[in-house]
Amino acid sequence: MAGINPKEFLEELVFCLKEEDIVKAKALLQFITDPEINVNFQKRALLELSKASKRLAFPLLEYLTTLQIPNPEIQESLYELILDKAYGNADRIIKYIVQDDKRNRLIYIKVAGDFLLAEAAPVLERIMDTSIDPEILIQTASSLGALRLQSSLAALIRLNENHEDENIKKSAIFAIAQIGGNAAVDYLVSSITGHENTDHLKIKALGEIQDQYALKQLASLLESSNTHIRDAAIDLLIEIGGKAVPILTAATSSAGTDFMVHLITTLGYIKDQKALPIILDIMKSKPDDPNIRQAAYESMERIPSTKSAIALAAGIQDPVEAVRMSAARAMDKNISKVLVAGLKNIVREGNEDALNAVGALIDSEADNIFNFLLQEEAFIKLSVKHVTSKADKNTREHFLGVLRKKNYQALADKIVQLVPDEPKESECHMTHIYVVDDSKMMLKLYENKITGFGYTATSFIFPEEAIRQVYTSKPDLLITDLNMPKINGIQLAQAIRKKYSSVELPIIMITTQSDVVESENAQMSKSLLGNAGINKVLHKPFSNEELEATIKKLLAGKC
Repeated sequence: MAGINPKEFLEELVFCLKEEDIVKAKALLQFITDPEINVNFQKRALLELSKASKRLAFPLLEYLTTLQIPNPEIQESLYELILDKAYGNADRIIKYIVQDDKRNRLIYIKVAGDFLLAEAAPVLERIMDTSIDPEILIQTASSLGALRLQSSLAALIRLNENHEDENIKKSAIFAIAQIGGNAAVDYLVSSITGHENTDHLKIKALGEIQDQYALKQLASLLESSNTHIRDAAIDLLIEIGGKAVPILTAATSSAGTDFMVHLITTLGYIKDQKALPIILDIMKSKPDDPNIRQAAYESMERIPSTKSAIALAAGIQDPVEAVRMSAARAMDKNISKVLVAGLKNIVREGNEDALNAVGALIDSEADNIFNFLLQEEAFIKLSVKHVTSKADKNTREHFLGVLRKKNYQALADKIVQLVPDEPKESECHMTHIYVVDDSKMMLKLYENKITGFGYTATSFIFPEEAIRQVYTSKPDLLITDLNMPKINGIQLAQAIRKKYSSVELPIIMITTQSDVVESENAQMSKSLLGNAGINKVLHKPFSNEELEATIKKLLAGKC
């Protein structure tokens, strides 16, 4: 019936529906996809079907679902019409669910979920235990999840555990999350076993539940020794944001060192002011571990507040350089009268602690704070000493630029005159080291150290940028942090190892994790690190001597 007339098609359809002639109506409807029957006439045909009785409409709708209707708008209109006619007809919906035609089964399985048809649950559960069709199983899981019946949890768990298809697993995992409740949360957590792909889905599913119990269990994953699990949980908690803050702050009351570092870091990335009192309380307890102190100051940088003054003043005098620099950067974002007064008193002491404090401010490029210190004679004296004897060339040039911008040209000229002549560039100067860390302060610290050792440094705050650059221009060595959002140090190393071996490009991984040890019985063992392509692990805090010796060893023969 090529070249069918649309108006005649519609008139004949109306006549067939009026006469309740199902056979002729079906014969006519086979032409609804004819190119001559445009969208407007297709919509009008569905409108006429909507006026028919359910006894007449159902078999015609059943027939229409077997046709290839490419237009998404018409497909949606057809589904809406099916919903309209199916409402209140549980028996008929279930009848279509168990019939042989796949297209109709898929549609009515979806209808059961959209109608929250609890009567269909036993049938849907049987389908999941007996069907092998991926499309049927995925739609069935989705509909069971929508029903939110605790009694269906066991069937969904079986579906997840008995199939290897990633899409089927995904549908089961998120259906379990839709059902929710403590049992669903406990299953999702207990089934996180280190399989990176499915673990990521389960963690994301936990985040969709978002009740207090789910958030508590999600926060507990920050204690995991598995980097992929821990980082996925951190990323999700950051995404959840303020709602997760009470759970995270409560967890700090009994957290061990590694767990505490991750809790504080996550709170900092969420940037919620409600987290600040807990972080300040942690600092009041004077934690022995420098990694906790550093995490706290980095979080204070991300959560600016004048309430941080006293803690930051103490931080600038910390015995560990990295902690001092983190405190210095936080100071630059938390300037207050109290903070400036405390800092001036520290500087006026003129002792070694004061020199270290000034060095931290200069090395971390805390430029805003200089507005309040450049009038202090003690600061000028200490800054000249640090810049001419300790600071690397890049830091010195930056500080000179700040002085000139702030109209301290005479001081800048004095520093230039006092700087010793640059030593003749060695072969090592041509050695290029990439550094990757999500902390700007740590990147600056590494740059200072590496250039001080006589090498050239390039820093990356985003691991994906480092990967692209490594593929374009290979450095001689790469240093990376372990714990970073989105892409962690192990994933970064794995990406690099696809192109370069551990001999061609050595990688040093920096971590606060006490469970990352280069021994076979550690939770992250030497063999695991080797498989990831890590040449050497350094734990924060580390000394200049330790870092320099490690770099020299890995670059032996190259410099």
